Amino acid sequence: MCGLAGIITWDDRYRIGHAVLEAMSRRIAHRGPDGQGLYLNHDQAVAPFRPQCGLVHRRMAIIDLDERSLQPFDDGKNSKWLVYNGEIYNYRELRQELSSIRPSYRWRTEGDTEVLLLALEEWGVDALKRVNGMLAFALWDEGAQSLLLARDRMGQKPLYYCAIDPAGRPWNGFVAHETDDLQVEIFSNASCPAAIAFASELSALREVPWFDPSVDYYALAEYLRWGYLPGALTIYRGAAKMPPAGWMRLHHRGCDRETYFDPNLSAGAAGSHFSNDQAVTQTRTLVLQSVKKQLVADVPLGCFLSGGIDSSIVAAAMTQSVDAGQEVRTFSIGFDDPQYDETGFAAAVAKHLGTKHEKFVVRPNAAEDLPRLAAVFGEPFADSSALPTHYLARAARPHVKVALSGDGGDELFGGYDRYRAMRIAERIRRLPGVVREMVSSRIWQALPGTHPKGRITRLKRLLRTAIEEPADRYSAYMRLFDERTLQPLLGVTGGIVDTLDSLVTLFNRVGTVRDEVQTALAVDRLSYLPDDLLTKVDRASMLHALEVRAPFMDHDLIGFAAGLTTDQLLKGGGKRLLRQAFARDLPVEVFRRKKMGFALPIGQWLRGELRPMLHELLFAGDSFLTQNMVPAEARKLIEAHETGRADHSQRLYALLMLELWWRSAR
Repeated sequence: MCGLAGIITWDDRYRIGHAVLEAMSRRIAHRGPDGQGLYLNHDQAVAPFRPQCGLVHRRMAIIDLDERSLQPFDDGKNSKWLVYNGEIYNYRELRQELSSIRPSYRWRTEGDTEVLLLALEEWGVDALKRVNGMLAFALWDEGAQSLLLARDRMGQKPLYYCAIDPAGRPWNGFVAHETDDLQVEIFSNASCPAAIAFASELSALREVPWFDPSVDYYALAEYLRWGYLPGALTIYRGAAKMPPAGWMRLHHRGCDRETYFDPNLSAGAAGSHFSNDQAVTQTRTLVLQSVKKQLVADVPLGCFLSGGIDSSIVAAAMTQSVDAGQEVRTFSIGFDDPQYDETGFAAAVAKHLGTKHEKFVVRPNAAEDLPRLAAVFGEPFADSSALPTHYLARAARPHVKVALSGDGGDELFGGYDRYRAMRIAERIRRLPGVVREMVSSRIWQALPGTHPKGRITRLKRLLRTAIEEPADRYSAYMRLFDERTLQPLLGVTGGIVDTLDSLVTLFNRVGTVRDEVQTALAVDRLSYLPDDLLTKVDRASMLHALEVRAPFMDHDLIGFAAGLTTDQLLKGGGKRLLRQAFARDLPVEVFRRKKMGFALPIGQWLRGELRPMLHELLFAGDSFLTQNMVPAEARKLIEAHETGRADHSQRLYALLMLELWWRSAR
């Protein structure tokens, strides 16, 4: 695990020096405490003209701890230079295969960085399809004067970029498209830019002299809808995200790009071809294999354990996969509020499995910790579970350098209530007209209940959206702000709200050959999982230089899950296949208790200890809200929340994180 950054210029007007590269390196220093490196091919104009390449790297050593594996890493001939962030779990197998192809090659290291460089040299971008792991990298080819950027299949490791064209305008591989009075960026193939910068985190790009830091108001609307930035969007008009499973090669002739993996395309035999017993057996086999693959490391590793289904299964698989006599370490955090404390469940699982368990009771200091989180995300991010993830990573880091987690189990095996709600609502929508209207009548809206995760609130949402089209229903389940609240809040910039809704568009696109449940799963795997959950885990853990691996993100397991039918996933309850596959390994209570989620009482804090911060930040004269939105609309939300007439906790948290990002960016 590491941090990387760099700048390539094909135009002498955008030449940079060591100072810019060093500033970018400092921005990502927290990602790699074990070493740093910088490469600049030349810092003066040369004749004949030759593109300038500058690369920086911050290392967190996990495999081959020797300094010989420091980066930027070259091919031994100063011809190709690689900066790489990630882990390749099958690097030993790839090394053996490469050695058979090139028997005369003399290996200089024992790690996976050299394996990746030689694999790219031997197989080109097809090497990405051979790799099992999580990674982002930049490869500069001095001879071809080309840059290759790439990211892992599910987007576990981040990669951002910004570029400028020969006319001095921002270039992101995008073309401009006008919508109302706002300019929206939509990707298309384009010619090579004059210069491009890239980094593991957005904050490093702000050190680039020609970076455009202006806010993309379409991205702002999308952030307020979902609480994260979906797809290639960032909050900045001048920057973009490399998509999961994406690669892009830039050279004098232009720009080539491709997506090399689809998480919704079934691999091999689809689940529908399996009997129930076969599907259960295959689920168990693939989970065990994935966990075993991800134990490769030359440093201590452990496992996050909440006592829920997914993390308990990973812990159980870990105890069966380690070498005889090897100790498995598990970690959980608890809070004073019993509604948000799962440590008792985690301790019971740890005792059952015989792990060495560490429980940490945390007394959150949100007013101090939230600004740090806002800064490390580099753009607004409103998933409040980032805060407990930060606490857990901070507590575990003194004990281990790598931790396995259960992230992704819900998106693969149908664990969220919204999947069942999609199915129930579709059945309601198909009822006879009079019955359907009666069921979805607004009479239900008079039911008490305001908490967004409360049962009554969710029942009201289900019934209110039952007669809507599946895409609109899914959107209603996922949104923080709907059009009714978003348009007034954005004011004159809100015209974009009526016409663009990225997840509805995505739902309709991927839903042409799937039922409503399969489509919701597909959209989550393309958007919510990489852009929210995996982003959260990467930033919150790397803030403390802790590597977190997610066995459910193994591409063989994903390909299997993509072929499962809705009945196989949901008949008998969510995550039925996981429950049956590991029933004999865990206490029965693990599979019976209600899902808690990884949360904190944000709504209560916003009425109490965070209330002064909320008011002070949102309504300051130089706040983002005051300068770009309609403060009176935010005051309405706060008043309703503080008086208990509504629970706007997630909306207000989103506005608070927007302001904290704005302050950190300035």
